[in-house]
Amino acid sequence: MKRKVLLVQLPTSHLGAKEKVYPLGLSRLSSTIPQELDKRVIDMNVAADAWTELKQLLEAFQPDVVALSFRNLDPLAGHQASYLSSLKTAALLIKKLVPKALILAGGPAFSLFAERLMVEVPQLDIGLKGEGELVFPRLLAVDPDLDNLPGIVWRNEERVTVNPPGPKLDLDDLPELDYQSFSPLDYVKGNSYVAAMGIEGKRGCDLHCGYCLYPFLGGSSMRLRQPVKIVDEMEHLYKEYQIKLFHFTDPVVNRPAHHFQAMCQELLKRKLEVSWTGFFREDQVTRENLALARDVGLCGVYFSGDALTARGLKLLNKRMSQEDLLHGARVTAELGLLTMCHFLLNLPGETEEEIREAQDMLDKILEIHHPKGNLGAVIFNHVRLYPGAPLTRKIIAGGELDPQTDLLYPVYYNPEKYNHVLHDFEARCHAANVLSRLDILL
Repeated sequence: MKRKVLLVQLPTSHLGAKEKVYPLGLSRLSSTIPQELDKRVIDMNVAADAWTELKQLLEAFQPDVVALSFRNLDPLAGHQASYLSSLKTAALLIKKLVPKALILAGGPAFSLFAERLMVEVPQLDIGLKGEGELVFPRLLAVDPDLDNLPGIVWRNEERVTVNPPGPKLDLDDLPELDYQSFSPLDYVKGNSYVAAMGIEGKRGCDLHCGYCLYPFLGGSSMRLRQPVKIVDEMEHLYKEYQIKLFHFTDPVVNRPAHHFQAMCQELLKRKLEVSWTGFFREDQVTRENLALARDVGLCGVYFSGDALTARGLKLLNKRMSQEDLLHGARVTAELGLLTMCHFLLNLPGETEEEIREAQDMLDKILEIHHPKGNLGAVIFNHVRLYPGAPLTRKIIAGGELDPQTDLLYPVYYNPEKYNHVLHDFEARCHAANVLSRLDILL
């Protein structure tokens, strides 16, 4: 009898959210499963009645192995909600309905707290910390050699053992997406503002911003995928599934510049009628490269400048200046590109004077975009504190955070004295947006 494997994409957004995102990671893992195994999949984000469907599938299929993909830990944007309950509930449900099944877990959210989650969710047998494409098929063997599988977290009798990481995947060797198990057509209807289909151009980041864990998740150097392979995937999705809007999952899509340029040139050569978005660095933007990108489908630029003050940019190790932020605004406004900006407020050590500096800087950005009306949104957040992040260590060292604070659930740096600042800044942006639509000068 064939061994049975069930892949489960756990809920990745607020209950009732209509925005659907194609599960790139789990789809690639699905394509690595040996053909001699019997496979089923469920994405709980597109299921009509997710928990009922998972229950029915477990009862009917009786899998030997269940792999849970835990992508998002919480929704950010200052929300105190946590998606951890979905991991806990799914593991408990599996153990009750299929008690002999081996339960695996992985994904970005799991990787951030891998050891802790193995304790927090005792039903889990093995976890994948970091990338899983090279290891996952080996875990599906009848009797895997757990001692020698890199990057796994597993129960070794009474203790949780963490194996050292193995080599990183060459991005040109990315497994194909499993279009049969996860049809892109299930994700393209209903989204109002999020591109349902992601595209990977690179993994890893060498910037080391103070709050960010991209280097931890993907490595501290960039691994680039050949532009031909990137566009091959886009072309296949466009021609076979009529996917016309993509979002680049890269930490920064326009770094390095030569790779970004080559990707745009490849899109130009193919003449695909597609649109795409991604996160950009303001200091890497030029009128020439953004004009080329616009001509080959770029329809939305996401900037993550993160700090509006000079000291804040240094504190977050952004390696950018305020003039870089203004430069990015000027170029996107000149080209009429829809622009979204992300900033963090109430940074450690911020003073009344710096809040005024941030206000002045925000006003300059709003004034640049106002004539073209191309500023889609300015998203403000407080810093989400993660263990091991440089800024978290700095806050602990400064005595502002108890080192024993449980960071598994959402913890934000937001001094009560300045709790009003985010709302004040959002009001400034709301007024600017309304006036722009009404064609009234600021």
